[in-house]
Amino acid sequence: MTKLIYGLCDMQSFYASCEVASREEFAAQRKEFDDSSDPALVVAGDPARRSGIILAATPTAKKFGVSNAMRLGEALRLYPRLLVVRPHMEFYLQVSVRIQEVMRQLFPLQEQFSVDEGFFAFPYPSHLFSDPIAVARKLQQRIWDQFRIRSRIGLAPNKWMAKMSNAQAKKTPGGIVWWHEEEIPTLLHALPVEEMWGLKKRAEILKTEFNAQTIGDVAKIPIGHLRARFGVWGEVISRWSHGEDHSHINPNSYGAPHKGFSHRTTLPRDFYTRHEVAVVILELLDEVCYRLRRAHQSGRRVGLGITYEKLSGGFWRMRTLPQHTNTPEELYPELLRLLDQHWDGVTGVRAVSVGVDQLQFTEALQLSFFVDIPKRKGLYETVDQIHERFGETSLIRAVSLTKAGQLRDRSEKIGGHYA
Repeated sequence: MTKLIYGLCDMQSFYASCEVASREEFAAQRKEFDDSSDPALVVAGDPARRSGIILAATPTAKKFGVSNAMRLGEALRLYPRLLVVRPHMEFYLQVSVRIQEVMRQLFPLQEQFSVDEGFFAFPYPSHLFSDPIAVARKLQQRIWDQFRIRSRIGLAPNKWMAKMSNAQAKKTPGGIVWWHEEEIPTLLHALPVEEMWGLKKRAEILKTEFNAQTIGDVAKIPIGHLRARFGVWGEVISRWSHGEDHSHINPNSYGAPHKGFSHRTTLPRDFYTRHEVAVVILELLDEVCYRLRRAHQSGRRVGLGITYEKLSGGFWRMRTLPQHTNTPEELYPELLRLLDQHWDGVTGVRAVSVGVDQLQFTEALQLSFFVDIPKRKGLYETVDQIHERFGETSLIRAVSLTKAGQLRDRSEKIGGHYA
């Protein structure tokens, strides 16, 4: 009987691998199955100032104790000869697009999962895919030959299991693992509950409240108990613990309608005044509203996220409006109310995020006795056209020129880092 085999292909230390692969001085010495042939290189925020955090590190750097999200200064103390490069996000995105295209050429049923991961599926047994391991190796080889980037591939009966087997492939020589359906009780249930992908903090709850040390222990918990503790997530956890996942490959996942829009920025220093934080909120809201208008959508619920100094603690709160909108005039006052209600005004603010959801498509205008809605709509259409033609800093609010403004600096970055 022919069934689908699902795979997840993950690039090793993607940002760092892109940097190493693009540098001639390392090309001759690098080998596909020898991680030690890479230099001790990390991609970090600001090498000139020896500041920021590690975004990616080669396996060689990790052998010296360097890890992702570690502060650069700490990494350099562990290994002073570390090669540090600033991120080049535009380059990484270009490589990502090309790798995803290679995956689609081999597997038409393919779905991008992140910048460095992609799901795929193929029928087995079949004439085209007679040997799953050989097929996975073909993809792995193409990625190495064309991009000099190592990849790991997990194969399994469904997407979630493919993610789990991919985690094991990272620890396996050759970087390819195939989990058969009948192997689930042996391979999956023996793993610690912390390795159950997608749980995050729920794994600790399962350990402390249910005494579940392994995924097999979770599978023994009655689904009713999990549902009572985690709500709908309890059913998902139960299915996963039995190796079940009913989700399918969606080749158009990146083109699916948005459920919400959000934008976040980490500040270069701690902000302590309401005015400074309010400027950043307005800048982020302008970006979110622009994306709403471009998608011909409007939202009814607005959210504000504040992360405190040292990137520790904070809050995320939301308010629901009586009507849908995509203009800052209606959303900004609600965000300021959230700020005043939930921020003590004393603790430093290091990151701010703004989001709008509960969306609908804007097929008609909601008129008002007090506001010239058509005039406002025309204004923002003109502003959006100027931004699209000349860039987002071609027309900015005056407050963005103050010391609190972050727009001009953020406009030079992709994903929060310089392109």
